[in-house]
Amino acid sequence: MPMQNHHHRRPLNLRQLLVFLTIGFVSLLFWHTPFLYPVKIFVVFIHEAGHAFTTVLTGGQVISMVVTPWQSGYVQHVGGNPLFIAAAGYVGSALFGGLLLLLSTRDEWASAIFFGLAVFFGLVTLVFVRNGFGLVFGCGTALSFALLSRRPFPGTHYIVDILAVTSSLYAVYDLTDFLFVGARTDAVILAELTAVPAFIWAGLWSVLSLAIVWGAGKRAVRRAPRTADEEAREFE
Repeated sequence: MPMQNHHHRRPLNLRQLLVFLTIGFVSLLFWHTPFLYPVKIFVVFIHEAGHAFTTVLTGGQVISMVVTPWQSGYVQHVGGNPLFIAAAGYVGSALFGGLLLLLSTRDEWASAIFFGLAVFFGLVTLVFVRNGFGLVFGCGTALSFALLSRRPFPGTHYIVDILAVTSSLYAVYDLTDFLFVGARTDAVILAELTAVPAFIWAGLWSVLSLAIVWGAGKRAVRRAPRTADEEAREFE
């Protein structure tokens, strides 16, 4: 008797795929413009949080986490594994964005996602951030997400989509800074810690980010589209 394939593959959600592709294209096109300034500060915050958490997880102590208005940041720390800490910014951003990609396809979860982001930003700010701009941005973002979780408006789920895609692709965006601007990125720091050139580290992180986007995005666009009842309940 032939074996039956019980795996049912969901149809492709073309609308969600188009949303992801559009966000990715527009963000790459306008990444170095003031148009995406708040989003860029958001992903820098997530990037630096990755460094901070990895410092603690590898036995180190975070002295301060700094996020600047010039779309950059750094983490002062004592101890920990410097190799893992340096790599954690882009890897953490990609994993964070991949998780948001998976969650973003369920519009009815938008309020819960914003509440989780509010708690995350609030805790990271209070525990790690020490500079004025970082404190204002972190607390202000936490408050904004808390308000969105309580009073969502039509289209708020697209905010999650934007944050998911840009966080996932941050290594790719930052690769352009390294190649065309010569910025001192984490790839340069890792090159100083190892014998591996910075452009190889930057390329590896970009490939890893794209792989995470591909894996999470493929699962996301295979999710079942919303039913009419789900759409009606979204803003009850």
